[in-house]
Amino acid sequence: MLHALLIGINEYAPGSGVRNLSGCVNDVKAMQAFLEKHYANLQPNIRTVLNEQATREGVIKAFREHLTGPQIKAGDQVLFYFSGHGSYGPTAPEFAYNNPSKQDETMVCYDSRVRGKQDLADKERGALLAEIPVHAQVTLIIDSCHAASSFRKIQQSVELGATRFQPGQTSPRSLDSYLLAEGENIFLQQKEKGEKIAVPQRPYVLLAACKEDELARETKDNRGLFTKHLLDVWENAGMDYTYEELLQRVYFLVKALNDKQNPVLETVQVSRRQILLSDKVRPNHVRNLATYKNGSWQVNCGAIHGMPTDPEKLKLVRIGLFNSARPSIKADQEVGVKQVFATYSLLDLDLPEHNFFWASVDFATTMPIAISGDDKGIQAIQNFRAIDSILKYWIEAAPAVIPKYELRFEQGLGNILMHAHAQHLYGPDSDLRNLNKNLNQIIRWEQLRELANLNSSIASKVEVEFCQEPKDNSAPIPFKVPRLSFLLGKTPQGETDTLWYHLRARNTSNQPLHIALLYLSPNYGIEVHYMRRILPARSEWIKLDETSRELGLFEKDSAIERFLVLYSTEAFEEFQYEQSELGGKQSGRDLVSRSLASNDWATQLFEVELRG
Repeated sequence: MLHALLIGINEYAPGSGVRNLSGCVNDVKAMQAFLEKHYANLQPNIRTVLNEQATREGVIKAFREHLTGPQIKAGDQVLFYFSGHGSYGPTAPEFAYNNPSKQDETMVCYDSRVRGKQDLADKERGALLAEIPVHAQVTLIIDSCHAASSFRKIQQSVELGATRFQPGQTSPRSLDSYLLAEGENIFLQQKEKGEKIAVPQRPYVLLAACKEDELARETKDNRGLFTKHLLDVWENAGMDYTYEELLQRVYFLVKALNDKQNPVLETVQVSRRQILLSDKVRPNHVRNLATYKNGSWQVNCGAIHGMPTDPEKLKLVRIGLFNSARPSIKADQEVGVKQVFATYSLLDLDLPEHNFFWASVDFATTMPIAISGDDKGIQAIQNFRAIDSILKYWIEAAPAVIPKYELRFEQGLGNILMHAHAQHLYGPDSDLRNLNKNLNQIIRWEQLRELANLNSSIASKVEVEFCQEPKDNSAPIPFKVPRLSFLLGKTPQGETDTLWYHLRARNTSNQPLHIALLYLSPNYGIEVHYMRRILPARSEWIKLDETSRELGLFEKDSAIERFLVLYSTEAFEEFQYEQSELGGKQSGRDLVSRSLASNDWATQLFEVELRG
């Protein structure tokens, strides 16, 4: 079943000082008609809340009544849609210690700016999401300006109407102002229990009209630019598109009309290759786009993603291009790379301009591995060596080479080991392609851990610190050194304690820089913990995460956790880095966004040892 709550606000409370809009109610009606037509099989249960109904209290109550509770069954789809003004405001002091901007990103409700009222803050939205039963799939679609501390001016266009931005509130906010009543305020409950004050998290997908520091626009025909194109693409593409495919196509249509509006796809513990309003995930090795810009075809994969710059290695790189609107298994053509830049590479392709290709990038062979086996493993070894038509990021180590990893076949089954001390990493498995996939994951993880730009001029321009967060919510303790060790104590229950942390950065250069934070897990997973944002020139410290996180040993004696900070003068798409852990666990987030200027990048790696 599909449970959808659709909020649209054209008209704001008289005397509130909020400028009215013209396309939000039309957006809600279009969304409702679309869902009823195309998702009738899900028996859509749709509730709309419009204009004066969409007070702050009305939105919160409608959310709880319609999207939480026993009516949400296992496997149901939950959709929250908001079309209206977005803004910002000062956060409560209890959140400020962990939030360098000291602001909430907000939705402006009908009565938000009436005396004594508040916007609906991002932290409240997070708390409400956590009330949705965990067995449901959650999708958010937000067509408003995502508020931040600064907003860029954008040029007027004959095709576009008003922006969906309302200047921020200035009054300080108290912790008891979040949600409706003291008994419903999870943050007050955390404080009373002496717990760490943190926004709860649950899996969700977010499709947003623009970044948090940009303005969303309306069209002259009284629609949201984002919603209009979102529904047009969704209608034409069919219901088996993935979130990633949908957002990529919408991105190009919106950008063609408003270059300053960059639609965003964000997923939390959900695969971006999940089919729209479904729990099905479509396996897909295609992660890139090839587009025609400035007279050349280019792919959105460059040196910062690991594309080799050495001419000899570059000859081995192949790019598969897919002509169809939806990627198939086999590429329609294969091309090489003729030049590599920081965040993109030029393709050896002579074709006239058109929309875009989907693309798969096959990096050059990067790492030697040892292959060994017993008598029963000889045939498996021969079969493994003979596998073709798949990506291989490895070569078999020469006799004089001592490799880091080994693939050992015993009784015909393959196991991946750390070669030096035979530490078992994966297996046993008889599926040769699956073994190859896991080897590729390990090698890609190693490649990313060692990623560096030795010729960077901005390497020293970003300061990064690992910050331990005391559990009494006091000020974080920063550490500048890239290798740290923490001895974890015991909880009152006698269990090994955990470490709350975040990383923060500041830009000391005179130009803005894009920055992202990757978590490289001990089990070779790669997650985006901070979607690529813009660090302003001469910035203050900015926390590199949207949420508080903790590290623990979880029945191990010790562990090394790794965090990679990447920054660039140009936009780079961080979803390309993500991969599941060995065994297939999925998580992570993604974002599609814009470019700044220049052509430089750098990295910083932090390694944090935990001991029991």
